[in-house]
Amino acid sequence: MRRNNEERLMGGHKPTHTEDAPSMPNPMDFVAPTEFVELPSQGKYPEEHPLHGKETIEIRYMTAKDEDILTNRSLLKKGLALDRLIENIIVDKSINPRSLYMGDRNAIVIHARASAYGTDYKVGMTCPSCGQDSKFTFDLTKFETFHGHLDEDVDLTDLGNGFYSCTLPVSNIITKFRLLTGYDEVDMAKQMSKNKDDNSTVTSQMRKYVVDFNGYKDEKTINYVIDHMVANDSKFLRFCVGLVSPDISMRQQFTCKHCAHEEEVMVPFGTEFFWPE
Repeated sequence: MRRNNEERLMGGHKPTHTEDAPSMPNPMDFVAPTEFVELPSQGKYPEEHPLHGKETIEIRYMTAKDEDILTNRSLLKKGLALDRLIENIIVDKSINPRSLYMGDRNAIVIHARASAYGTDYKVGMTCPSCGQDSKFTFDLTKFETFHGHLDEDVDLTDLGNGFYSCTLPVSNIITKFRLLTGYDEVDMAKQMSKNKDDNSTVTSQMRKYVVDFNGYKDEKTINYVIDHMVANDSKFLRFCVGLVSPDISMRQQFTCKHCAHEEEVMVPFGTEFFWPE
């Protein structure tokens, strides 16, 4: 991350001195600091998108008003709290936060949390070896950025503007798909809040990113193919989507203080993420 400190304090204003006011800077002149977040997508957006060709996005530090968003019961219930937070902290208001790829949104959230509460993330962990619970501290500065790439050994084609195609190995159906965006993330969060017992995560997500099968774009065909897709084709399609989807990988080494078991784990992002001790 790169911080933008040019107008960090006092907005460049000179303090005014009156008989009733102390000879100190006016607190109302304070300007929240900003930082530049590197985008995992490296700006691989359509030409009409404000972030086309841009490798960074400027966000401001979280404020107390932003913390209100993260405790708003209505937004939390609807799964919209993080979406509203991202919208608030992006400096360039011409950018629609829901149009961002999910990996870029993840990067923004992680950097916002680190600048707000520090880079140490203490969270409860259950050791996979001894089963004992303990607190473990992860470092939010230690992550790997994955930009997405094509593998020459995989039948996968970049169609441009965030669209790709692959041929399913069993059915030989040519599948066109796209990268998931904030629109999809918000929609899936809403569906999960309404149907908490719905276990169709794989197929529900697939319906979001599949554009067509052999050129057939109608909902009836897409739903039929997804519901009847053999597991090997489903696994291959998910692999292709993961191969080209930019994101941030937060895997770090966990060491159990009880049995000294060591294992690389995915950093868990639970309720403690934005509310550290």
